[in-house]
Amino acid sequence: MSDACFRLYMATSLDGMIADADGSVEWLNRWDDVDYGTTTFMTEVDVLVMGRATYDQVLGFGKWPYPGKRAFVLTSRPIGDAPDGVEGTSDIAGLIAELRDEGAQVWIVGGAETAAACISMGAIDTVELFIMPVLLGEGVPLFLGDGPELPLALRETRSWPNGVVGMIYDVA
Repeated sequence: MSDACFRLYMATSLDGMIADADGSVEWLNRWDDVDYGTTTFMTEVDVLVMGRATYDQVLGFGKWPYPGKRAFVLTSRPIGDAPDGVEGTSDIAGLIAELRDEGAQVWIVGGAETAAACISMGAIDTVELFIMPVLLGEGVPLFLGDGPELPLALRETRSWPNGVVGMIYDVA
């Protein structure tokens, strides 16, 4: 079994927002016409971890976009009639340990509180950010600013003609 890997893979505005002031991610739609490596990324991960607000937002998009993937929703409330492979848990430490033991390839989907919890528990191995060429001014920041220092080593950068910049960092 291969080593587990926890990947924080997110798009942000240039000013670091993952959602606008209303919590919406619709501002990202204008860049949907390009595959920034997401198709390949989705073949590399087998487990998704997300917070309750992210889960509820994804459900609001319509059809569950991650069929065939196991997904864990961090929540203290029941998740009701969840799609196949989706379960709720409030034990993030136990989940991280279980997924590490399994050698899981994990996508930390979001949101900011989930990312912060994973950072504080040492459960981030790579940070993969796609910076979209827009300043939202206000919204939901990816990094909450109250976690431990996390030294990173730049592995790769890539840019696209539409102004999107991708960066992959390994946790040093």
